[in-house]
Amino acid sequence: MEQVSVRPSGESATAQSHQQLLDEIERLRAEQQRLEQTVCTLQAENTRLNEHWQTLLAGLGDASWSYDLQTDVLTRSPAYYQQLGYLDESPDWLALLHPQDRPTWSYELAAIRQGHQAHFSVTYRIRAHDGTYAYRFDLGYVFTSSANTRSLRGVSGSLTVPVQSQQPLSRMASRLTNLMSQLQDGLLLEDEHRHIVLVNQYFCDLFAVPMSPQQLTGIDCSGMADQSKSLFSDPDAFVAQVAQLLHDRQPVLGEELTLADGRIFERDYIPLFNEGEYTGHLWKYADITRRKRAEDAALRQKEKYQRIIENMNLGLIEVDLDERIVYTNQSFCAMSGYDADELIGQIATDMLLRGQHVQVMKEKNASRLDGHVDTYEVAIKNKRGEAMWWLISGAPIYSDDGAVIGSTGIHLDITKQKQLESDLRVAKEAAEDSSRAKVLFLANMSHEIRTPMNAILSLGQQLTKTTLSDKQQFLLSMINSAASNLLVILNDILDFSKIEAGQLSLEQIGFNLPNLLQAATQVLAGQADEKGLRLNTRTDADIAPVLLGDPYRLNQILFNLLGNAIKFTETGSVTLDCQGYQQGNRQFVNIKVIDTGIGIEPAFQEKIFNKFTQEDGSIGRRYGGTGLGMSITKQLVEMMGGTISVDSQPGKGTTVQVLISFAIGQPASLTPPDEVAPPDDFLRKKRILLVEDNEMNRMVVQMILESYGPTIVEAVNGQKAVDLLRTEPFDLVLMDVQMPVMDGLEATRLIRREISTTLPIVALTASVIRSEQEECFQAGMNDFLGKPFDEKDLIAQLTKWLNPPQPAAAPAAPLYNLDKLELISRGSQDFIRQMVQLFCTETPATATQIREAYAAGDFKRVKYLAHRIKPSVDNMGVAAQVNVVRRIEELAQIGDDSDELRALVSSFDEAIHEVVKQMQAQVW
Repeated sequence: MEQVSVRPSGESATAQSHQQLLDEIERLRAEQQRLEQTVCTLQAENTRLNEHWQTLLAGLGDASWSYDLQTDVLTRSPAYYQQLGYLDESPDWLALLHPQDRPTWSYELAAIRQGHQAHFSVTYRIRAHDGTYAYRFDLGYVFTSSANTRSLRGVSGSLTVPVQSQQPLSRMASRLTNLMSQLQDGLLLEDEHRHIVLVNQYFCDLFAVPMSPQQLTGIDCSGMADQSKSLFSDPDAFVAQVAQLLHDRQPVLGEELTLADGRIFERDYIPLFNEGEYTGHLWKYADITRRKRAEDAALRQKEKYQRIIENMNLGLIEVDLDERIVYTNQSFCAMSGYDADELIGQIATDMLLRGQHVQVMKEKNASRLDGHVDTYEVAIKNKRGEAMWWLISGAPIYSDDGAVIGSTGIHLDITKQKQLESDLRVAKEAAEDSSRAKVLFLANMSHEIRTPMNAILSLGQQLTKTTLSDKQQFLLSMINSAASNLLVILNDILDFSKIEAGQLSLEQIGFNLPNLLQAATQVLAGQADEKGLRLNTRTDADIAPVLLGDPYRLNQILFNLLGNAIKFTETGSVTLDCQGYQQGNRQFVNIKVIDTGIGIEPAFQEKIFNKFTQEDGSIGRRYGGTGLGMSITKQLVEMMGGTISVDSQPGKGTTVQVLISFAIGQPASLTPPDEVAPPDDFLRKKRILLVEDNEMNRMVVQMILESYGPTIVEAVNGQKAVDLLRTEPFDLVLMDVQMPVMDGLEATRLIRREISTTLPIVALTASVIRSEQEECFQAGMNDFLGKPFDEKDLIAQLTKWLNPPQPAAAPAAPLYNLDKLELISRGSQDFIRQMVQLFCTETPATATQIREAYAAGDFKRVKYLAHRIKPSVDNMGVAAQVNVVRRIEELAQIGDDSDELRALVSSFDEAIHEVVKQMQAQVW
């Protein structure tokens, strides 16, 4: 029912106003009572909270304290001073504080005043009643009263710190207080009502919270999950999971959360309980984006390499320290023939290896303990019993703490490669057998051809000394010419074979290049005159007078080039032109052979140096030859470190150019001139044993030596020679190498062992293979004479061993020659000086050691020392002692204490000391 308002009048209106005033006063009184009751309730709650806090503080420390931030009044409990020995008094606390710790206490108090932190923590030293200083700590928290006054309330405790380990504890406590804010994990501590107790800045940064940790402290964060869910890729799932965790109150660690921007967080939820009562929980968030991406990348990389290994058919296994297989991939199973379950847990060596390879594998596995990584091959048998070869690369496996816990092996099946190696080895052996057969064939061919050639040439030379008619003389000259041409062809074939077999060596001796060029043209001048050709020679005057090299092979090159030029030139001229220049200690030479002959087609110029090659068949028929000359020439030039080229035009002539360099030598390096012919009767009263199975060769030697008057006894094989030497004395033996019954090598070894170690034995052989020459010296022969030989060569050998020149009163040349050292060092004087000093220091001592070893009868050491010193004697150019030291080595190997060995050892020791004396006199 709606009320109707009636306007009062007069006195009634006054009474009504008074009543309304009374009603309003009553209402205000009721409101005041309600407010007073509310204030009382709040004050009671504040008192309860303060009492609760005081009780909490009392339980956490020995003494409580408070500090009024408005009045700066510090109040400490009596228990605090009692602990310091002040029983009935409360002294001025600030006066008791150590002067050095006052700034720290003031700094922490200022931080509280300015609102930088809500927690107070400081350590300090306080003077006790007995005058000593005690270590204390204060922990507190800021409280705000209902009157909006702020104060610090906290507890105090004592610290026991040894004097020797005293540190700025107050500073340390400050660091510990701030540790939470420094952690790189987001931390949020909530109480049981989901009010924030503690949060750090990193948490605020992770979730882009616009407030500071101090501002967040105490607020209700019940709605924070909803506020933050938009950050996550699945917002609803995030909120639901938070609710589930809070409901279950069970620890959950390492939970991964994906954010909308692609980041990944790892979350830990830790509920907190105190004596079974739930008191809150801790959230910890960590940004693991980089770690997860690295793990994903590592996983992808691992999968990539795993696929590579699988595609490469590489077998992979891992074994533990007991060699038991703990892992294997499918490729290894396919290689071994076993399934994975047959391999896991088995000892690898027992399953796959046999014989000595078991021990090898055990040694390899043992080496893994030392961290060794290596690769090796082993033979295995697979499940089917098939023999296989594996290449294994093994490496140790380490635990997280760095200890070796096993090893891993990557296996590659190399069975086919090993079979190929075996096939190649067989093929190589077959090729070597073929090469040896070829060398043997060449030796036999050389012997079979050169032996009759020796007889033909030697008998022809002897026949020229007789009286012949003109026609006979003409026919004899044709025979000699044909034999000489045949010998040239034979020498070409043998030279080429020696080059291919690597048995052709070059000399390093002194020679005069202009003289060599002149001699070459003089020898071929007759052929040029017969064809009416002009043979010209032009030589640069600036070429050094002495060069070091092989004049014999250079002469062969010149003969080939000049001979070809004369052969293929019908009219005009052949010119030998030599120009040069010096650079350092080397002479560079440009030799040109220029002719006006038939020339060479351009297409053939590229093939001119190929073996067995001529421009066309008519060339061979018209001019003769084997087609080997230019090939041999090119290989000789290249062996000397030079180059050769051809420039030619058909019908206009050819120019062949050789570019080569030689070391510059000294006059003492020149090859000594031929020895003066011995007297005609130097062989009279000499007994020579001629051991030769070829009757013509025996006749040749008899005819050559007939005029010299020696006594020559013939033997047709080595056995007959040995029998003769056992019963008759001889001054020298000319020993053929290849003979029936007993060859020359075996006969010589038998002579050296049983008959004589000093009797001169000169080998007669048609072989030009270097290995056979070495065999002659090793068997005990003194020298080597190749067939065919002429009278001059044979007499030179006999003179050398039966009529040696008497030593001159003063040597014409130094006892040593450093030309070879100059060549090796390319003119480096420092190197030469060091080598000479080394020779002067070590070689005399070694020579003396040889003498001492001989005196002690230690022939094995004599041989060793002689072999060791031989290169030094050769490199220093001590020519007179080169053969001596070699002979010492040969005799020491026989082990015979002969007069010859005794004399050689003694003379060698004396000679070496003389050489060193001469070197030192020349201030090397």
